[in-house]
Amino acid sequence: MLKNILNLEGAQELSIFEKKSINGGAYPVEPICGYVTWSASETVCLNYNPYYRPVYLGNNKCSIVGDAC
Repeated sequence: MLKNILNLEGAQELSIFEKKSINGGAYPVEPICGYVTWSASETVCLNYNPYYRPVYLGNNKCSIVGDAC
């Protein structure tokens, strides 16, 4: 299946760093340091702890700003 996907025009394999950064939509674990982006629906994103100022970016992406650690 992977070869079929990679054979699509314009498709490219993720780098090792990109593969490691995929978290499957899990919530960020506290303490949260700096700027964090993860996969989440708009509802899940905007119901995150308001202390972290959640912002829905569209395309199932959410960002929050944590403390400077």
